[in-house]
Amino acid sequence: GGIAGFGGIAGFGGIAGFGGGSGNDDADAFAGADLLGMALGRGDGPGGGDLDEFVHCEVFYDGTAKAAEAGEAVPYLRARLCEAFELLEDDLKQYLWHRDPFNLEIVLGDDATTSRGDAGEPHLVGHLRTGDGAEDEWFVIHLLRRLTAVQPGAACRVVDADGELLLIEAALATPRWLSPENAENRCWIRGGAVHLLQKPRPPEPQRLGRAEALARLRKAGAETKAKDKVQAAISARLSGFPRSAVELSTHVARAVLPVPVARALLAYPQLVAVALDHLPPPPARELQRLRNQLTQQEASVRFDCLEGEGSPSAETVCAGVRMTRLQYARLRGLRCQLGQRFTAKLWRQPPGASIEDKAMQLGQSLCAGLEVAYLQGTSSATATLSWPAPEALLPEVVPWFADAAFARHSAGASSSSSVPPSLAARRAFAQQSGLDEPFRAALGRVWQSEALQTAVDLTAHWRDRSDAEEWLEVSAEDLDRDMAARQAEFDAFDRKRGVAPAKGADKATPNGEGSADDVKKDMASMGSELSALLSKASGFGGVDVGDAAATTPAPAGAGAAGAPTTAGRGGVASDDDTD
Repeated sequence: GGIAGFGGIAGFGGIAGFGGGSGNDDADAFAGADLLGMALGRGDGPGGGDLDEFVHCEVFYDGTAKAAEAGEAVPYLRARLCEAFELLEDDLKQYLWHRDPFNLEIVLGDDATTSRGDAGEPHLVGHLRTGDGAEDEWFVIHLLRRLTAVQPGAACRVVDADGELLLIEAALATPRWLSPENAENRCWIRGGAVHLLQKPRPPEPQRLGRAEALARLRKAGAETKAKDKVQAAISARLSGFPRSAVELSTHVARAVLPVPVARALLAYPQLVAVALDHLPPPPARELQRLRNQLTQQEASVRFDCLEGEGSPSAETVCAGVRMTRLQYARLRGLRCQLGQRFTAKLWRQPPGASIEDKAMQLGQSLCAGLEVAYLQGTSSATATLSWPAPEALLPEVVPWFADAAFARHSAGASSSSSVPPSLAARRAFAQQSGLDEPFRAALGRVWQSEALQTAVDLTAHWRDRSDAEEWLEVSAEDLDRDMAARQAEFDAFDRKRGVAPAKGADKATPNGEGSADDVKKDMASMGSELSALLSKASGFGGVDVGDAAATTPAPAGAGAAGAPTTAGRGGVASDDDTD
């Protein structure tokens, strides 16, 4: 509500330099900010501070050890990978990821875990940066629950930048003995449910090795399945999946783009994330330096409209470009000055059309971001080209099918070349192949591909209007209601534990807010503390607060004897100490 639903940040037309600035390629174009990124606490610049946000998953299969003894761990895991994509194909085709696309690769061993005493069992690994797209990590959880429910021999671990994702979400229901010191390798997804291995018993070490954890998990069967309240907490977070997640990952907006760029974005929707990662752009001098290093062939890939009339790169088209809602909100909140080549003055209307400025400016921003990624050769961007939307762009041949060992471990595969691989198998192969190819070379190859010209029908992507944007408007009342509901969960937990309510809770008004006098007192106190802080001396080590920490009274209940142990993002632990 305070950001006017992002629609109130002056919109596309009111943001100086957003595709309509008067900058030139001889001046620094990095004269703007990502407003949504600032609101979410990220720093300025491409990608901001969300580069460290990720979700990491590991998938282990009970039959891997036996296959490894026969020297067939790789074909065995390739067969399991194809089976996984057969199962998850529909969900994967519908969902659009905020930053990195979903990717599973085979890992034969982990030197780091082996040095700590783990066996390094071959397994599948997925690692993707999520940025601000927290829904991505929960879509991964959804996929793994589906996978393990159908493949009973599969066991999965999931962590994010904060730690044990499942335990953090279910912090109000997990056993009290769980802590960051002993939680590693104790929480698993198996059989479509959450499993928790028992707490360490003296003289056992606090940390449980991965090999030992897998052995216990496989031996115990259903005995390690977490209690219903833990399952309910995870199911509540995934309520409505995959429909609700797909809805959040789908917003189609009209954009005026050069024809080659339009084809690439329509064939590979994840390229929108690449463009957004490189906005605001770096200084124009730096881009010019990179541009001067291009070969003649590399320089033929252009993202602007400066080629001569009638040439393919000069012609533009208006198309509906799919992106996630969060990506669109970030574009709406982006405030930066683009180079002169990406301004309204040099951006062409499609032949015989008069398209609104909003679509023109969106196209300019997407093209400017893609050009930066191309010039910088961002290596992580190559993975986006492994997820084409048109099936015609998937590889026709999957080399795995020529392997007799793969055929033995795969129910639907045959080593005969007369049996074509399934669509899911082609996707499973494509998503993990060619990831080491430089992005500039990979995009140049796609750019000149004849298959891309025939696979994308631009007329089929014409849209009379963009999708509705009502979802951008979030009222203060809606936000307060959601926060009050969450607070009620913590209050109910505290009452169950016999903990005193939070300070000021007894003076709350019926709608969950403090009285006006209380708010004024709190604001006055906060202002006094800030004024005192600003008057302190500051050095390389920060502000010298002196004895302020010692004289500042601690919050009620903080550090008191017998205070409950807290853990996780929820800040609390369960009252159940018997699991």
